[in-house]
Amino acid sequence: MEDATEPLLVSGSDHGCVGRKKAPAGAVFTREEGDIEPIGGVGDFWREFAAEFRKLWYLTGPAIFTSVYQYSLGAVTQMVAGHVGTLELAAVSVENSVITGFSFGVMLGMGSALETMCGQAYEAGQLDMLGVYMQCSWVVVLAVALLLAPFYMFAAPLLQLIGQTPEILRAAGRFALWMLPQLFTYAVNFPIAKFPQA
Repeated sequence: MEDATEPLLVSGSDHGCVGRKKAPAGAVFTREEGDIEPIGGVGDFWREFAAEFRKLWYLTGPAIFTSVYQYSLGAVTQMVAGHVGTLELAAVSVENSVITGFSFGVMLGMGSALETMCGQAYEAGQLDMLGVYMQCSWVVVLAVALLLAPFYMFAAPLLQLIGQTPEILRAAGRFALWMLPQLFTYAVNFPIAKFPQA
């Protein structure tokens, strides 16, 4: 990165990758690009606004898309359960709020450590450590997922401790077993999501 003309974001074809499209002109950032020219009128404003808007969506579009679909999973599951019956809706709501909510928080916190480590490695110029940190994060977060798996397997007794009704806790316990694979997808997904953010 000693060459000041090297773009900070480039498409794969610029590095010899075959089959990838070249990045749009508004999505390549260079250090010498500088600040925008002074805005002299409405036309200048809209031109600069459109250029910045394209750059912003190029950078944040994939993250927005991923977040919307990740967080809508619980809402869609609850809507479908609501059409099945009130007991099923209550079971899904309790499982999503208590069991999955707790696991989600722990896994997100563990995955967020990668963001800090990769940011520090990048700033220190240790680019070879980025992949190592990503792999270590997967191992650690998957180990935490194994430790959290009993919360899913024994959801019914845990929900009984907090005073849930027997019908709801039995249904939520069965549903929690079906949601156990979600825990391991979180373990893989959170480091992948945090890695580019670093």
